[in-house]
This record gives sequence, structure tokens and C-alpha cells, in this order.
Amino acid sequence: MTHLSENVLPLKVKEINDDIENVMSKIPSAEFIILPFYENLQSVPEKLYNVINNFIFNGDEKSTFLLLTSPIFAVDYCSKLPANIHYKLWIAIQTEFKKNDESNLKNNHSALLVFTKYKGSLRHTKTRMAYTYCPVCSKTTKDYGGKKHLYHEFGTLLSDVWRNIIFKEDEYPEQIIDILKDLFGLEEYKFLNVYDQRENYKSLSKPYIYKSFPKKINVLDNNELLYNGDCIQYLKSIPDNSIDFCFADPPYNLMKKYNNFDDGINIKNYFEWCDTWLCELGRIIKPNCTVAILNIPQWCIRHFKYLSTILDYQDWIVWEGLSLPVRMIMPAHYSIICFSKGKPRDLSLLSRNIALEDKYTKTFSNNFCLRPNCINERKKLNVNDTEYITNLWWNIHRLKHNSNRVDHPCQLPPLFMLRLISLFTSENETVLDPFNGVGTTTLSAKILNRKYIGIELSEYYHNIAILRHQELVNGIDPFRKIINNIPSSKNSRVERLKKQEYKVDKKTLQLEIKRIKNEIGKIPDRKDVIIYAKYPIEYYDNYFVDWGEVTAAARTTGMTEYKKKYQHELL
Repeated sequence: MTHLSENVLPLKVKEINDDIENVMSKIPSAEFIILPFYENLQSVPEKLYNVINNFIFNGDEKSTFLLLTSPIFAVDYCSKLPANIHYKLWIAIQTEFKKNDESNLKNNHSALLVFTKYKGSLRHTKTRMAYTYCPVCSKTTKDYGGKKHLYHEFGTLLSDVWRNIIFKEDEYPEQIIDILKDLFGLEEYKFLNVYDQRENYKSLSKPYIYKSFPKKINVLDNNELLYNGDCIQYLKSIPDNSIDFCFADPPYNLMKKYNNFDDGINIKNYFEWCDTWLCELGRIIKPNCTVAILNIPQWCIRHFKYLSTILDYQDWIVWEGLSLPVRMIMPAHYSIICFSKGKPRDLSLLSRNIALEDKYTKTFSNNFCLRPNCINERKKLNVNDTEYITNLWWNIHRLKHNSNRVDHPCQLPPLFMLRLISLFTSENETVLDPFNGVGTTTLSAKILNRKYIGIELSEYYHNIAILRHQELVNGIDPFRKIINNIPSSKNSRVERLKKQEYKVDKKTLQLEIKRIKNEIGKIPDRKDVIIYAKYPIEYYDNYFVDWGEVTAAARTTGMTEYKKKYQHELL
């Protein structure tokens, strides 16, 4: 059993073999369309866009519409979405493909798009994905450390990256259907209607014709530079066709607080601004080289709409980078949308075998855990537990602990940039980042013996980057852990607690709340804790950010890292 849904009324699955062009579904349902996995947009039947639009237009106002296809068609369809179809979600599903382009990253995910005709939040059940277990140590593949009491015994809340199932491109998606009939098992729905359209809308097998660009390469005067100022202004001074790799992690326009930058401007102005610096990146990138943009899927769809007019689509890399669990389908899908100027060159990892960069472009297979003891045991047993990365990245984790962070709210993990630069460049080539922040990109480039240009608007962040580069020159690891480090900026909206001595650890206090819940039959409030708790109420007031954190263990079952018997029987 891969998942568990609460208060579910499982939908009846109806397989409808007719062409969706001839179908009109007027009953509130979950409507699931399976399309071919198009390799390029030239291979998509021209009428398909209108057929899908008409199918949704004619559907019930309360229905949910799901579309399973390749990322290239998914992003193009979303970029042309009519105003009365509402994009809700892009779920990346681990997928095995029959063939792969050996000159590029191995394709490892398909796109499950979710749309509605209604506005507002997507309606679905509360669903959990079961834990997965390492075949060597039999523990959960993720190490939950001292927080096991805060997790459910069955699994974690569903996210928008599904790796605990594997869909095979040419097979019927039984596991996906099994999840969907419960995820949308609401009282208002009765059916999950499945329309397998892979035969009706086969790929036209047309080769992609790359855009034509001048092959002239220009040489930079200074290609090891940290610049403090406006990125657009500086980009305009860079010669055409002079940069080997451009990476951008722009402000997401999500009301985050950056030094001297308003990350909450009018959306039209935001994308006009984005198009301006994207245009410059497209101009300065060398022929056959790559521009990579990190953003949330919804914004990458808009970046695609512009970039596809000036460059050639190369790849959609999914980073499973869970940040804050802000909804019942947790946002873990972050996209790296890659475009090249003409046909992209072979990726470095496939043409070189450099030991230094192998550690960034190889990873443990996702069914093995990362516990040091288990890794050592696998070495003794000669277990082959590594593989080259694909375009689904799951083992790069956000920097959440203060000891790993400097004073910036959205600092990328070093491994993220070391991997990207290893993939798309060779030694002595030039990497450019127009939003260099505190220098993760340029430091990674320097470590890998690449040249770099880092542009940063904030003088404060720019100066931090300069100091970190000087540390690197002096033989100090700029990515080292710094004990007792407390940055002034935060990477979450939760208020930081003052530094203090904990007379009783937080886990003990949370388990005491759980004991009280079992005694009085409800989640205790502050008055209940004063009456029933073994510990002073001041501990709860001072050691936790809010009452939700105080009662977190009481609102779930707790889990063990070992597979439970009932799970073993179900799985």
C-alpha cells in the first residue's frame, strides 16, 4: 500500500476508450487524461490544444481535470492556458522511459497537471505517502533523527513530487490511478474517469529544428568578477556570445524580505523585468551553451513562454526541495528550466570522468538511506548503491540549520550549484549569475576551477560574497559549519526564539502534551497544561514559537524508523 487517505470515499474507476474530442462529461468527477510523452513540440498534433481546452470547457464546473504527459508538452500547454481554466498543480512523477538521449540528462519524470474551472484552493482528501525502507539496514530511507515523535506512523503528507511509485511510459498507470481515486475521493465525486489517449494522439515523430545563431565567440576582458549593482545595467555591457553558462535564481515575487529589494511587485511589472534580464542572458550565452533558471513551476511556465521565443528548450529538471509544509499537498517541486542557444552540447559528465566532479554528478540510488553506518556497511558488502543523476534531483536538501547558513534568507545548498556547474561546464569556462547573493554560485565555480561573474544588487550581500571568496583564497572552506551562528535574516516566516538554556528538552515537553491528550481526551489548551502538566507553563511559553508546535506530537501518532508489521503486510 503506497498511500493512505483520510475520510475518503474511493472513486469508482471508469475507463473511457473514446477520443476525448467526442466526450462530454457533465457529472462532477475527477477526469484523468493520459497523453503520449512528446519529445518536442513539433511532434504534437496541432489540434490537441483545442481538444483539451474544449473537453475542460464542456466539463462540470466542480470537476478536477488531470493531464499526464511529458514536461515539454506540459509547460507549453500551461503557457497557453485560457483564462477560465485554472492551473492548480504540477506533480512530478518518477518515470521510466523506453529510450533516452545519451548526450543529455536521463529523463526520469513525467508531468501530472491539475486544473479546475473553479477558483480557490484545490479540493482533495488528506493523503499520506508510505515511508520507504533501505534494503540493507531496513530503516526508513530518510533519517528523521530526534523528530520521529512528530511524524505519522504510516508516512508523510503527499507532496508534488512522487518518487515512491515508478510509472513506465508504455504501461497503464495503475499506481497513479490508485492514488488519484483516493486523493479525489470526495463526497461530491463518484467517478475517476480515465481517458487513455496515447493511441489517439500519437507523436508525429518530427525532428526538432533548432534555431539558427551566429557562431562567433567573443572574449571577455574580465571573467573573474563580483559586481555590485543592477544586473540589467551590467549585463548590457557584456559582449554577445561570451558566457559558457548562465544560472539565475531570481526573487520569486512571493513577498520575501531581501536586502534592498521588493519581492512583491505588480505581477505584470515582475515579468516584464524578468523578460528584460532573460533577453540579456540569451544574448550573452555562447552558441550551444545553456541558460538555467530556478523557480517555482508556475513562474517557470511563464519564463518558458518568453525563452522559447529566443532560445531552444533543453530540459526541465525537477528539484525535490521541500521548504515549508504550507498545504496538504506539500510544495516540494522546484524547477530548473534549461534553454540552449541552438543544439546543446553533450553534457560534461557523459564525456569526461573526472573524480572531483563525479561526486557531484553521481548520487546514491533513491531506495538507499544516507546513514553513515549503512553507507559503510554497503561498502563492505560491495553493494552498488550509486548512479549518475537524472533530471529528477531528490538528494539535495535545503540549508535549514543556522550553522550552515550566512546572512541571507534563501541561500542555495552548495551541492546544488556544484552539481549544475559540473554538468554544464568544463574547467576554465565562465559561469554567470545575475543574482549572486552571498556568492554560492561564484564560490562553487571557483572551487571547480571555472571563471565567474557574480552580479548582486545588495551591497550587504555583495560584501558577504567578497569575504567568503577571500576565505577561499586563504584556504578556509566558505561552506563550513559555523557553530553558534545566528544570521539576522531567516529562511522561514516563523519567528526566531531567543537563545536560552532549555531545562527540559522540547521532545519531552511535546510528549507530555500527548500524555495529557490521552488522559483528558482532547488536544489540551494552555489552561489544561497548567492543570495537568508535570512541567511549568513557562517552559511551553518560552521554548516554542506557537501553540501549534507545542501540540504537534499530540496531533499525530509518532513513527519508528523500522518497518512496522502491519506496514510489511500491506506493502
